Amino acid sequence: MLIVIEGVVLPDRRKFRPSDWAEMLIEGVGLAHFGPHHKIHYEDDVEPATIDGCASIIFDEALEQSHPEAYAELLHFATKNNLNIFMKEGAISHPDGLAAGRLAAEREHHTNQVLVDCDPHLPVEDKKGWRVVKT
Repeated sequence: MLIVIEGVVLPDRRKFRPSDWAEMLIEGVGLAHFGPHHKIHYEDDVEPATIDGCASIIFDEALEQSHPEAYAELLHFATKNNLNIFMKEGAISHPDGLAAGRLAAEREHHTNQVLVDCDPHLPVEDKKGWRVVKT
């Protein structure tokens, strides 16, 4: 499952600012680094995204195991700022055609996780133009 932090503040759904908050947060929790040619690279299980024109973050729930501190900080930030959080089936696809993380059938759903909203029908596209694909 994917966890999506949509850059809208609830309950009025106003756009969260600044517009580059998603990239700054991903970098701030240590899930991004600069590679060759000063190009930013994100960990396989996380991507900045745009949902209905709002900056957002998509990450695989497997991030809780691989980077527990970063996982907790992402959810803490979203909760503290009243951002919309929901889960969506799928995997983050990459240019090589592979999906990051484990197969969906192997993933466990964390029933103790509190989510603000659950709308799996929102169109989700990351900033690189990759689509979130169903597994």
